[in-house]
Amino acid sequence: MLYTALLFLSFFLAFRYIKLLRINTMSTWVMPIAYTIKVGVGFYFLYIYTAVYGNGTLSADAGAFMRESEILYKVFYSSPIDYFKLLIGIGNQESLVAQYLSETSHWDSGAQAIISDNRNILRVQSILHFVSRGDSANHVLFMCFISLIGIKQLYLGVKERSLLSEKYLFGFLVLLPSVLFWTSGILKEPFMILGLGLFIRGVMGKDSKQKKWIFVIIGSLFLLAFKPYVLFCIFPGLVFFGLYTVIPRNKTIFSFLILFLVGICITFIFKEQREKVVHLLSRKQYDFKNVGKGGLHAQSDSCFYFFKPEQISELIIEGDSVSIKKEMNVKIIMHGSIDEPINTNLLPTGEKWLIYFRNDKSDGFIETTMIDDSFGQLLQNIPEALLNSLFRPFFHDPGSWLKYPAMLEILFLYMFLVFAIIKRKPLGFRDKRLIWTIFIFVISLSLVIGWVTPVLGAIARYRLPAFIGILIIALMIIQPKQSNE
Repeated sequence: MLYTALLFLSFFLAFRYIKLLRINTMSTWVMPIAYTIKVGVGFYFLYIYTAVYGNGTLSADAGAFMRESEILYKVFYSSPIDYFKLLIGIGNQESLVAQYLSETSHWDSGAQAIISDNRNILRVQSILHFVSRGDSANHVLFMCFISLIGIKQLYLGVKERSLLSEKYLFGFLVLLPSVLFWTSGILKEPFMILGLGLFIRGVMGKDSKQKKWIFVIIGSLFLLAFKPYVLFCIFPGLVFFGLYTVIPRNKTIFSFLILFLVGICITFIFKEQREKVVHLLSRKQYDFKNVGKGGLHAQSDSCFYFFKPEQISELIIEGDSVSIKKEMNVKIIMHGSIDEPINTNLLPTGEKWLIYFRNDKSDGFIETTMIDDSFGQLLQNIPEALLNSLFRPFFHDPGSWLKYPAMLEILFLYMFLVFAIIKRKPLGFRDKRLIWTIFIFVISLSLVIGWVTPVLGAIARYRLPAFIGILIIALMIIQPKQSNE
């Protein structure tokens, strides 16, 4: 407890007295106070995922990242060389994983992962174990420190395009509930907000051209390492940004038209790549649905057996192993593979398998239309995807009491956006170009999330960058009363 207090005080004073961490145009106490608020919410995050969802143990991704990063951290004391090999990603990774990380489930995402962002967060958290003493509260202090630096970069970019006073602008960015909650926990979101903040500062800020490129590149690398799908969803907006810049007249109409035509051409010319993307989204949706509906994954020698929730009562569960009482039809799943699951019959031979993953049905599970490897179905699911990712939860939706703060945030965000549109300032070429670019990013990200995610709690977390985009649009266009005086 004393160590945690001293660590908090160190970060608090760093924000107060280190010039590089302060916002020079605002009070020197703004950043320390913001950090204190974030730490308080971070500890509340620990309470939610320990006392409410974890039955006394830190649960969900945060708990997995803590446990598995500790396993990686302990490799250092067995073999410092092997630890650094795992940290950097060199050497024979398969043999190292088999030797040291066989008890982890988040290290290897297999063929589904374009970039292994899970590995990167485990690597960072393992480094923090050297100074955290294994206390999750201390990890929260570091995550809040990292994310607040990211919010500062976000602020420095947006303030150049907003007429809102600095204190209100910074307050909106810090206190948006999604930002405040998800970027204060032991998750990837603190690094995502750092990457997004640096990227937006590079695009929107008034730094030198050289610094702008540095911010964009570093921000892109953070997004690629910790939230690659967010970076990929920025690309359509960047294409629009370039088109809007070079098209001489009727910029908005022709930029959207060309972007749409380019999208159609790419879709039909690169048919094989299109089918791979659709299959990957289908598989992600399938896996998310299994997790959301609950079930049990048992690890065999070369695959996993997936038992449906209704089959669990017919299993023999002893500690961390499971066997079957009678013949059962189950699915064979290769972890991380994008191959279709295979149905098979298991006979009660007495063989036991290790319980790899077990989950009860999520409180926030919602039924979504399955893509089933169909490009046509993917297109038909667009309205459903946007509705789920941008507007849910609704009042009648399933979920715990935590859905009500999410509903209030949605209501506030869209009311503020409508108010900003009504009270908008005159928009020039640069503002329009950025607003439409952010809008395309919001739609792209919302589609990806809505297509594959059938759990409202996960949607609330994953859509964070989209909500930041909506907030930035409102902050850019609003014209406060004092601006007319």
